[in-house]
Amino acid sequence: MRSKKTHQSYFKKSKLSRTSIVKGLKVFIAFSVITYTALLVFTATKNTWYVFKETDAFYIPLIFGLLSLYIVFESFRIRLIARALSGKWIPFGRCSQVIFCGAFLSAVTPFQAGGAPLQAYVLNRAGLEWGTALLLLLFRGLFYLIGLLLFLPFILPFFRIQYSGRSMQILSRYSVFTYLFLFGILFLVLYMPRFFKKFIYSMTFRKGKTTGATRIMFRVLNEIKMSRENLLDFMRNKKLYALAIIITTVIVYIPNYSIVYMILKGLGIDASYAETIFRQVFLLFAAFFFPTPGAEGIIEGGFSVLFYSSVPRYLIGMLTVLWRFITYHLVVIIGGILTLKILNFTDVIKENVEKLKYP
Repeated sequence: MRSKKTHQSYFKKSKLSRTSIVKGLKVFIAFSVITYTALLVFTATKNTWYVFKETDAFYIPLIFGLLSLYIVFESFRIRLIARALSGKWIPFGRCSQVIFCGAFLSAVTPFQAGGAPLQAYVLNRAGLEWGTALLLLLFRGLFYLIGLLLFLPFILPFFRIQYSGRSMQILSRYSVFTYLFLFGILFLVLYMPRFFKKFIYSMTFRKGKTTGATRIMFRVLNEIKMSRENLLDFMRNKKLYALAIIITTVIVYIPNYSIVYMILKGLGIDASYAETIFRQVFLLFAAFFFPTPGAEGIIEGGFSVLFYSSVPRYLIGMLTVLWRFITYHLVVIIGGILTLKILNFTDVIKENVEKLKYP
């Protein structure tokens, strides 16, 4: 097992990780610019700019207040999970770093998969053991999924009645297929491990010898098995903590999902608050495993489809851009600044600036 010093050296000095992040950031920015441009070009008219200029400024502080409230609540949720796992309260500042840095690295990696290593590093600096930090991140994601699943009995009947268009069918089928596939693999790993191991052997062996892929998959399987045992033990022995975390998970996302409602009110559009929440929950549930960095491009398209029936066409692009920037890109920008500070990327910035000056 790597020591704490080794992990710190890896995150602070690895040229490969820095290069990967810079490349991923370029891809993410390109996707963002293309997406925003397409949304505004195909939807904006003179009415768009008129309505935008007439936006009620009263709602601006409310919008950013809701975003701040989400950060505070989510930081508390991370602290609560840490308390349940380790018996100690970790600083709020470190918890907020987990949120921001995780958003940034998720934005610059496919399938939003790159945030965990840096988040574990931040939690380790907050005083958690590496194993506990990784377990905290796993539990954070699992409880998030549990919170979303609690909404499904309300969301599915609503969408059967409200939406039947081609775009919604594609989004729904993609979501159903993805989750069935992933939960199917998880079921095989947890309850039919021998069958799954034989399958891995047959797929990764070369001339009767193990390969790097074989060893990686076996490590993943062992981690999943340990995580299952840890989760079951947690649910059995810390029921009150589990219940408190589930309740907190549901509460945490209410401020974040309420931002769209406030933007709509600011633009002078009346909308159902419950429908606004349901649409976002459905979209984010479906977008969990989109392949582009930060689900960029696809999630904006899904959002536009979901709100197209209740928002004038000339405002749907502007609404999507405002929502995505406030709830995601702003968090990513702050996370990028914190990541630069934590990993000391100043030299990378200087190198890129020099390349621009002297190509």
